[in-house]
Amino acid sequence: MNKVSFLSEEKHLKDIAAAHFQEVFSGSEVYVKLHFGEPGNEFALTPTDVKPVVNALKGVGLKPILIDTPVNYESPRGTVEGYEKVVEERGYRDLATCVISNNGVEVQTEDYTAEVCKELVEAENVLVLSHVKGHLGAGFGGAIKNLGMGGVTRETKAIEHESAQPKVVAECKQCGTCEEVCPVDAIKIVDGEPQVDEEECIGCSICTLECPHGTLEPEVSYFDDLLGQATAAIINNFSGNAYYVNYLNNIAKLCDCAVDPEGEIAEDIGFLFSDKATAIDQASVDLVREENQEQVFKKHNTKDPMLQIKFAAEHLGEEFPVSYKLNSI
Repeated sequence: MNKVSFLSEEKHLKDIAAAHFQEVFSGSEVYVKLHFGEPGNEFALTPTDVKPVVNALKGVGLKPILIDTPVNYESPRGTVEGYEKVVEERGYRDLATCVISNNGVEVQTEDYTAEVCKELVEAENVLVLSHVKGHLGAGFGGAIKNLGMGGVTRETKAIEHESAQPKVVAECKQCGTCEEVCPVDAIKIVDGEPQVDEEECIGCSICTLECPHGTLEPEVSYFDDLLGQATAAIINNFSGNAYYVNYLNNIAKLCDCAVDPEGEIAEDIGFLFSDKATAIDQASVDLVREENQEQVFKKHNTKDPMLQIKFAAEHLGEEFPVSYKLNSI
């Protein structure tokens, strides 16, 4: 059974993290995959949040290298140069060496060729450091989202979104469900048929999943499936050791990419540690639900967070639902 460790108090984060890292990692360097945060986002991780983990790595003789990839939408983070300025402005360079990379290694997935981050798959050690939050298109963001979208090139990010855009495959019953659930108002019923604004559509697959009449299907596959394929492409091609830490604090409605994440939707819980991306995300969703007595992520963003975990597990050859043993420390 997969092991997931739970820590509720931040004051012990450095020591607990160091103990885990000493067991998992070897060599001299660790690439730390994290999201540096969109300028203006007050809920994304900060250097202060990350410092205990960075110091834990240094304390066991490892050099941390913080890394992320450029985004595929209009943002200062849309180019390597622009993102490097964001990293500087947010103060991360005072913490550790930082790398923004759009270097890709091609990996064939079930439905497309993904360009996965070269530095990550070639590293001797990788720590996936994820801030748990809601997400407009995926419903939930954790380790899987951090890798499946954050660990690929800009070009592959575009493929994942565009390949999930809806197409009409059956007669529309004009119920209006697709219009109601679209988070960006990109679909309208016009002359008895859904019309999609491809420029506005983010390819989240919510309309295709929620349509009660089977009128819509994704161009290639559901967004959650494509995300899971990219995640598996990275994990299955890691050259060295990989480990995962999820922060379950400052849980906002929207992703760290949002300028306005629209505020907290759940109570602070603590930190999770695991050697499995699917297990740590499953435990994250379960803990948030248990602590708040409701399906927080689906309530606020419509999408069931279990979908991405299900698809990632399938592409990794793991069982779903993901079984794990939670150990409080």
